[in-house]
Amino acid sequence: MVFVKILLPIFMIIGLGVFFEKVKKPDFKTISDLTLYFFAPCLVFAGLLKGHKQIASFFPKALIFMVALTFIFWGISILWGKIMGFNPKRQSAFSLGTIMMNTGNYGLPLVLFAYGPEGLAYGVIVLVLFTFPLGTLAIYIASRGRDNPGKAFLEMFKVPLFYAVILAALWRWLDLPMPGFIFKTIDMVGQAAIPGLLMLLGMQLARTRLKGDLKDIFSSSVLRLGVSPFISLLLCYVLNINGLPRNVLILQTSTPSAIIPLLYAVKYDTHPDMVAGSILVSTLLSALSLTVLLYFLGT
Repeated sequence: MVFVKILLPIFMIIGLGVFFEKVKKPDFKTISDLTLYFFAPCLVFAGLLKGHKQIASFFPKALIFMVALTFIFWGISILWGKIMGFNPKRQSAFSLGTIMMNTGNYGLPLVLFAYGPEGLAYGVIVLVLFTFPLGTLAIYIASRGRDNPGKAFLEMFKVPLFYAVILAALWRWLDLPMPGFIFKTIDMVGQAAIPGLLMLLGMQLARTRLKGDLKDIFSSSVLRLGVSPFISLLLCYVLNINGLPRNVLILQTSTPSAIIPLLYAVKYDTHPDMVAGSILVSTLLSALSLTVLLYFLGT
């Protein structure tokens, strides 16, 4: 029943994205920009304004969690690469598929369906925090150090989500009034982000072909889906994160490989076929892994 109630709707919407891409061949960039520049920021802004005061106390621990999980997985991916004898390019591709999880397109709808609006408020924080390594470390790994880390960091400020977070934080801190009709408009636009993000994931998967070394692709997917929950659980225990925040963190960081690193892999010719394969395989296998995890979390 967990799969039917939570994961099946997610895969059905992803399937609609695949169907739409195959049949209509839409302008992917326009739809992506509409979602990332309007729908997602409105979702983040409205979610943070609706979130309760405990959200503020969650942020510092979630930040430490993000840094620790990212560097632990980076270390694991490098260790595995040394065992397997990867060359630098293959190591970079393997790390991209292993470290970077899909906290946005997949993670936000998953948290919403599992824990409702209250869980989504925490999920927005997790999404924003994990956008940092996605927009900095991922570029650095894909370019194998060719890009200046400072330059990669500045790229983060081109992402509209950050401005939505800053604006919402200021609004709450200053306790500014929000006219009901304006908030309702923002909230309604933001609600389009959930199906929009899943449709985009489906459209991207429809463009993906399973190529490259299947052994490396499957090992990356197993690390991403199978090892991540245990490390996340341990970090939550160490940081004393409990209850709903704990469940959201574990669930959202146990999602499949993120899509954005594929763009970097293509740009820097870092085995994009391997990165794309990791995204496809981990997304398909997540139907099983996340069903088990949801049962474990008592959802």
